[in-house]
Amino acid sequence: MELTWKASVERELERQGTRLEVLEYSASPMEAPLSGYHQPLSRPARWRQLAVHVGQGSAVLESGALQYLRGDLEMDTVSASGGGGGGLGGFLRGAVTAAATGEGMYKTAFKGRGVLYTEPTRLHLLLGELTGEDLIVDDGAFVACVGDITVGRHVNQGFAQMVGSGEGRVQPKLSGQGLFALQSPVPPEEFQVLDLRGDTLKVDGNLVVAYTGGLQFSVERSARGLLGSGKTGEGFVQAYRGTGRVWLAPTLPLHAGPLG
Repeated sequence: MELTWKASVERELERQGTRLEVLEYSASPMEAPLSGYHQPLSRPARWRQLAVHVGQGSAVLESGALQYLRGDLEMDTVSASGGGGGGLGGFLRGAVTAAATGEGMYKTAFKGRGVLYTEPTRLHLLLGELTGEDLIVDDGAFVACVGDITVGRHVNQGFAQMVGSGEGRVQPKLSGQGLFALQSPVPPEEFQVLDLRGDTLKVDGNLVVAYTGGLQFSVERSARGLLGSGKTGEGFVQAYRGTGRVWLAPTLPLHAGPLG
């Protein structure tokens, strides 16, 4: 049976002339069902695509995320050291800062007015807003941001403590004001956004997709068997202390399997 893919807006978020839309593609049969016959239909998994509406400020996409764009938008690849091509005349120079490892963290920067469309994915897209704080993002979760947001890097020394290394884990850091989109196997409805106020959160496993920069992060040893099986490492848990927000996905183990 032939199928056709139909798009609908799953969710959107708008702020001061910028907007993020999640388009969801679902498959429907092209032919009408035969009268009097039962036709079981196994529909393929849905796909999602992010539309980034740029009206003010600028936008940054993960390298390779762009499928096509419409409008008067200048594009440049910005390296971790802040250098890039000449197309933007120095716009966003330094917006993506150097990683401690010396390796490049390349993003694609845009300025002007128009709409950017990302490559379709089976992963879910989580939309959020920054109002002046920093956001530390898990590896591979960043998709795009728009507005007055700087994309930099955060060296997480907590993981260095865990493995006894002198080098920390480098993660993307978003700073400023605007909208952002992250990707995850977990639907947005299943995330818990925990508001910590002088509190402590300990997590067994890599269940946190992002947290605000005001929180102190560490990796701590726990008594064997105290918190499950120690999925962060043999006898280790991730600890977050202070005041801020944490995006936690407790159902992540239920969504195991390759997606993309």
